[in-house]
Amino acid sequence: MKVILLIAHLMAIATATGMTIANYVNIRIASGEKGDRRAALVYLRRVLGRFADVVVAMIWITGLALWWTLPAEQGVSSWMHMLLFFAVTMTVCHGLARMTAGTMVRTGDTSLYPRMELLVSGVWISQLLAIIFAVLAVHG
Repeated sequence: MKVILLIAHLMAIATATGMTIANYVNIRIASGEKGDRRAALVYLRRVLGRFADVVVAMIWITGLALWWTLPAEQGVSSWMHMLLFFAVTMTVCHGLARMTAGTMVRTGDTSLYPRMELLVSGVWISQLLAIIFAVLAVHG
């Protein structure tokens, strides 16, 4: 069971990381577009955002399930605390990015593109750091 959880967790992390890079590229391209091209890119981001909500939930579900399978004698290392910090940071940045995207859709305020770019960068960097600390927590 632990191996299946680990596979699901790693697949969710890989999917989230790839989607974050795709969204970052999308934001960079969309900020310079107008009309139908921008609308199509916004639609793509909205679809990816909904899918990302599920992927982030899967990261948390599988991650917490894996944590539960840790042997009691292993304890919680400082690496694990850092992993959790960046997992929370990733989730907060994702939530704020989704809220900002919603505001952009409702109001048409394109001046929020730099904020979206910053938040999506925060998601991506948090994901990378969480991966690093996960490896250190298990093997460090």
